[in-house]
Amino acid sequence: MSTKNMKKILFPFAALAILLSTYVMPAAAQITGADAVACNAQFAEELVEQQVIESKSVVDPVKRIKILIRSAEFLWKLDQPTARAYFGEAWKMADERFKELGFENKKKEGLTVTQVLPDQRMEVIRAISKRDAAWAKKLSDQMLADLDKSTKERDGFDINREQSDLLRLANESAKTNRELSLYLYRRVMRYPLFNGWFFVFYTVYKDDPAFADALYLETLNNYRDELPSRLLYLSGYPFATERIIGIDKYGISMGPQPDVAPNSALQRQFINTLFTRIANYAASESDINRTPEKYSQPEPIYMVSAIRELEPIIINQLPDLLPRLGLAKAQANSLLSAEMGKTLEEKEKWKDTLGQSFDERLAQLEKADDEGKLTDNMIISLVTWVKKTEEQFIALLPWLDKITDAKARAETINYFWFQRSKLAITEKRYDDAEKYAAKVPETEHRALLFFDLAEQQAKTTTELGNLFETLNSLSKLVRSADGSIVKAQMLMGLSNMYERVNHSIALDELGESIRVTNNLKNPDIFQTSVMRQIVGKDFATFASFQTPGYDLEKTFEDLSKKDFEMSIAHAKSLDDKYFRTLAVIAAAKNCTMNAPPKPKPKK
Repeated sequence: MSTKNMKKILFPFAALAILLSTYVMPAAAQITGADAVACNAQFAEELVEQQVIESKSVVDPVKRIKILIRSAEFLWKLDQPTARAYFGEAWKMADERFKELGFENKKKEGLTVTQVLPDQRMEVIRAISKRDAAWAKKLSDQMLADLDKSTKERDGFDINREQSDLLRLANESAKTNRELSLYLYRRVMRYPLFNGWFFVFYTVYKDDPAFADALYLETLNNYRDELPSRLLYLSGYPFATERIIGIDKYGISMGPQPDVAPNSALQRQFINTLFTRIANYAASESDINRTPEKYSQPEPIYMVSAIRELEPIIINQLPDLLPRLGLAKAQANSLLSAEMGKTLEEKEKWKDTLGQSFDERLAQLEKADDEGKLTDNMIISLVTWVKKTEEQFIALLPWLDKITDAKARAETINYFWFQRSKLAITEKRYDDAEKYAAKVPETEHRALLFFDLAEQQAKTTTELGNLFETLNSLSKLVRSADGSIVKAQMLMGLSNMYERVNHSIALDELGESIRVTNNLKNPDIFQTSVMRQIVGKDFATFASFQTPGYDLEKTFEDLSKKDFEMSIAHAKSLDDKYFRTLAVIAAAKNCTMNAPPKPKPKK
């Protein structure tokens, strides 16, 4: 770097250092955020450029990719050629890493579950898609071309990983770039129908029902020749149900979607498409002799189970389809062997059991207890079974002490009070929420509950006084916890929430978060959840709870809107160059909002 450029970068740092070390303005008169003396596009760009240079010593490829992405995002408006170079370098690293390692997983410390790590190629494509759709398309095509050329056999979650990621990106782009969204949907349509499509239409519907309906019809038509079992992945949306139709209905669920309405026209289209496929299947010798796919049942089982579920709907709502129903029913039953019929009945009984109400399940517990057949798993399954009402929690309470395995009993009781407190928070029964939270022994999990409580109180202006008290209690609780990633995250979240009521305390919480972070060894400060596991002799149940919605980058970005200088000062106090770079970029981002783009160099 030339001496001239070095002076250009170092002078603003000297000015900022003098500003921070010699003078602090009174809070009432302090110049903050985008109006601060140092907060301008030129200074912010130089600040980020110097940090990027320093961060070149970060050798971890995943961290380096994220630094390059954030740097490119920051510079896109100010210096697009450099931004493109950073994006290009990030893609090259991500692509080479995938070719070497494939999809990556990480064992969660202290748990028996494995965390699926993001595909770094998609991280780059997602960032580029917001700025250059054509480039994002090109990289998506390249990723899928590499998939097509690959001869490596995949299993489980990774079979449709690229397609799943692209569907998510298409969903995200539906509001902002319809053309890119449609391109990605249609690109994925070139591959076999898989369960990821089940979720697409519900997601799109929330913002544009007409687009969701049109996309559904196009998808249904595209996959009209798929196996009946796969067509059932498209069976939920027309009926506005949270599950697919057929024997696998409890294997795929979207959760209740109150805004989605049943659509009789789409129902008719789906039923006709399914019945036509069943007829073609029954007339095809190759289909009839087809070996079931791995982990799947023979196709006639799916056909018959789906027809049984659709029959009452057709009778009551679409009677003009009764002739087609009768024909499809006869064709499907003709393909069902005695062995298949037995399997179907077993599956139907299992499905009916999963569909039982809380009261039915509780009655089974009582019967098993009377007969001496009660097991720990029966109790734990009901405790962890879907969302419950306060009355149902009360009914479950006496059963907790009947769990014989001491460790599983303790874990289940903790989970019980955690979920009961969360329900009370949702229902704004704040006194009950605090009372139930006090029964959760793990400090981190109890703190998560108080954070949820604070989030609810922050939504109501009349609760701001109580919010301050909740934050004070939460601060004491969090600071009493042992140093951990979750503690550092919650302190950052506290900083963000305190900013609404007390700026000086917000800065103090941020400083404490940085202190905790600096004392951790290689922490994953960007993880977004904590896990609870209930493990018994012959079973294991897992639950994931989201950590507060504020991470390092969001905290610094939000705080710098009001106090740029102190945000930068705190960012620079992070020991880890990776965190420091991301924090500086996040804090500097607000200084470039109104900056004009640099003129393109003359050729």
